[in-house]
Amino acid sequence: MRLTRLLAGAAVLGLLSGTAACGMQSIEPKIQLRDALRAFGDQSSGALRLSIPSSEDDVRAFMAAADEATGGEDVPDDVLSTLLGSSLVLGFDEGEDADDPADDAVRTVLEIGDLDAAEFRGIGEELFVRADVDGLVDEFPDMAADVESFRESLESGADIPEPLLEPAQALLDGDWVSLDGAALVEQIETLSGTSTAEDEAELQKELQDLAGKAVQEAVVSVERKGEDDDLGDHLVVTLNLRKGYAAVREDLPEVLAADDPTALEQLPPVEEVPDTDVAVSVWVQDDELSRIELDAAQFLDEPAGHLVLRADVLDAEPVTAPEDSVPVDVMALFEGAMSAAPPGTEEIDAYTIAAWIDMDLATVASEAGDESSVAYLPEVLPWYEGTTPDLVITAVGPLVQVSTGGQVVCLTPSPDGFGEQIADGPC
Repeated sequence: MRLTRLLAGAAVLGLLSGTAACGMQSIEPKIQLRDALRAFGDQSSGALRLSIPSSEDDVRAFMAAADEATGGEDVPDDVLSTLLGSSLVLGFDEGEDADDPADDAVRTVLEIGDLDAAEFRGIGEELFVRADVDGLVDEFPDMAADVESFRESLESGADIPEPLLEPAQALLDGDWVSLDGAALVEQIETLSGTSTAEDEAELQKELQDLAGKAVQEAVVSVERKGEDDDLGDHLVVTLNLRKGYAAVREDLPEVLAADDPTALEQLPPVEEVPDTDVAVSVWVQDDELSRIELDAAQFLDEPAGHLVLRADVLDAEPVTAPEDSVPVDVMALFEGAMSAAPPGTEEIDAYTIAAWIDMDLATVASEAGDESSVAYLPEVLPWYEGTTPDLVITAVGPLVQVSTGGQVVCLTPSPDGFGEQIADGPC
């Protein structure tokens, strides 16, 4: 309503003064949230710590409501305790030139209690990895036997290619090892037939843009609920799932299945998505994000317990290359992985290979916008050359026969690639 329409008299103006004040209280938190999100997005470096701050009792209550069949009892106490005591730090650094990807860097740290269990850094095309193996053994004593066996293998030089001995020892000692990321990606793409790293980066960017659009359109309200001395203003953002989905449904096929003309038809109609409001808590300190929380319990038909997903915004730190890292020969790494058999086995059995083939057929068919079938077997076959010495893979009508190690199985390709239809014996 325009201000001129409110000036009919002093009585009307006085009556509306309280309403106007309430309206400003609802608008101002939205602006505060918008500016904080924009400020975070404009940062050239930053970091988040992801964690689950819920209690064990709350998580078990949530699990019981989510899956009444198991009541959450399938998760051992020690596993749940470790999970709730762990966190993941994700950092990014655009380097000196934000427009040049060559110096872009990312950092991931797995924290288990006070232990920095493992860390990964990617700087340009170089990858760096370290793990606190001794700390992990202290945290998980069951690892001790395997770690000791690996130490003995290193000392004897058995079953480990010579070029990998030094980096393997460095990793075992908790030191940094480095890999040529470009060579690693090339090998993975050669073996899997997946898209290039540039395609993956573009897909990630498009998905981020869609997520931003979905959130923007889904916002129903933003309310200030209080203030914390350490975290700042507590804002509760209400998002509508249906509105968010409706905002991006038309764009999803272009991002996820550009070659499939029926992709849009395969997505659920907007009216089938629950018209449900979801609350997200956001804290803003000095116009900057400090924390975000989402309680997954609100997605249950009857909310129970709590499963809170938390992201704490950390101070930005430069992501730099570790000193004295030990380089890994990528070709030797892949050759060793392809030639090595799992402990206690000499060959992969026919059933396992058939399950892999089923998944690959479904993947290749999906990329072509088609249903999984034996017609895609010629495209998949080269990926299995040399998997076992006597492997034979044959198309038998609409079926796939796999023979190795004296075992023969018959695969019926499944739509989802989960390998549910594998029978013993020839097709």
